[in-house]
Amino acid sequence: MGFAQFSLRRGSWRTAANWTQEALAMNYGMSVSASGTLAALHRLDTLSNNLANAETPGFQADFALAMQRPAPSAAADAPDLGPNALLARLGGGLFTAPNRVDVRPGPMERTEDPFHIALEGNGWLRVEGETGSTEYTRDGRLLVDAEGRLVHAASGQPMLDDGGAMITMDPNAIPVIQADGTILENGLPVAKLGVDLLPAEGLQKIGGGLVRLVQGQASAATSHIHQGMLEGSSVNPIRAMTDLIETNRAAQANLELLRMHDTTLDLAWNTLARPV
Repeated sequence: MGFAQFSLRRGSWRTAANWTQEALAMNYGMSVSASGTLAALHRLDTLSNNLANAETPGFQADFALAMQRPAPSAAADAPDLGPNALLARLGGGLFTAPNRVDVRPGPMERTEDPFHIALEGNGWLRVEGETGSTEYTRDGRLLVDAEGRLVHAASGQPMLDDGGAMITMDPNAIPVIQADGTILENGLPVAKLGVDLLPAEGLQKIGGGLVRLVQGQASAATSHIHQGMLEGSSVNPIRAMTDLIETNRAAQANLELLRMHDTTLDLAWNTLARPV
């Protein structure tokens, strides 16, 4: 007696939940392999982006996170698995979680450019976002635009002082930036760079070397600022390349398992399910 006939005689067409017993039993391995593949591909994308920014000043690497998917029996509408109840004890594979930013500082590199600064410690420079919100960066490449505003070079967004206001300067002046963030122009203080401490779990990258705080609270920081230096990327290229190779192998292994499950299902439906 074939699988389909057996299912019909058991009344599996009475409800979708009953039919799920057989579908879940046969597709469990495929589902887990698929979730593993998706998690590995997400990690590949993250590692590739990290590696591409290994030379980007102030770049903070991303951690690709994954969480265990609950077992099928944990779902609110989980069907009675009947003879397949052992499946209830198995996990449901993986699903990706939002990336987390690696807030460990990168190495400092001397440039002797007066518009380059590096932060010692875990502080973040305040930047005004396009909508007026406060955003942050560790990329200390600055410049003065045509309007006399001190801006973040990579994004073009204005830098903010410790009071949350934009910083204006003489475009022809060469600034002196002291260790506490005070900016001197022609020997006189004009502003003090705003620097905050941010919770690592609340950061969201928005491009252009900027992050946004989406969870938690910022607090004022007193980071030591070095003029004429830049913070390098926190990415370790050798480690990133090694992780990339290992993750690619994991993705290939899960894809091979998917092909094996597909072959098994094809055999089950087209051979075992034939009337005898």
